[in-house]
Amino acid sequence: MNTLGRREKIMQHFELEWSPDAVDDLDEIWDSIAIDGDFDIADSFVEKLREEARTLCDNARKGRIIPEIGMDCYREHYYKGYTIVYEITDKTILVHEVFNQKRIYIRSYPRFNRR
Repeated sequence: MNTLGRREKIMQHFELEWSPDAVDDLDEIWDSIAIDGDFDIADSFVEKLREEARTLCDNARKGRIIPEIGMDCYREHYYKGYTIVYEITDKTILVHEVFNQKRIYIRSYPRFNRR
């Protein structure tokens, strides 16, 4: 079969990296769920957040561009009332933070001089 003239979708796989702030966020989310002794629920939900972030490695542009920044590399992805804020670099998805959508401020990005 002749494939000339057809476009091929090239999938790029990225590595996932968590900033210290994002790791702290996951700990805080776990704490807020486990406060009533629901440790299994807290474990399960934080793992689901991690799994959702891992899906970005195969589809980096899954999240939307953050309007306040307006740069294609800074995106946010929503999962069950939480926002995963991430940056697309050459080979890495860097998660900057994870927060409950009820929170009204953004803490840790962009960090343009991190390299």
